[in-house]
Amino acid sequence: MATAADGAEVVVWRWYDAVVLGEEPGLVRLWEPAHGEVAARPRRAGLYRQPGARAYLSAGLPGADWWVAGPAAAKAEEADVELDEVERFCIEHGIWPGPA
Repeated sequence: MATAADGAEVVVWRWYDAVVLGEEPGLVRLWEPAHGEVAARPRRAGLYRQPGARAYLSAGLPGADWWVAGPAAAKAEEADVELDEVERFCIEHGIWPGPA
């Protein structure tokens, strides 16, 4: 949680830009500088991640200690990071009051 310049409370969520090492049944192995090698569950089945490619890695959503979203993007508006799922998680856990 943080306070914006206008006094509004905001939720800050970070996706780590990680390098794909490989895949195995139900898991994607990635490397991220601050966390080293991580085994993450994919949030979207059937999306192949090529070793050496970059993907977004995060933690905290139900169902996995770590999870991997879409491929890393050059522009924030092109990122596939499931903001609706993060919003649902925050509302469900009382972190964020949700839409007014």
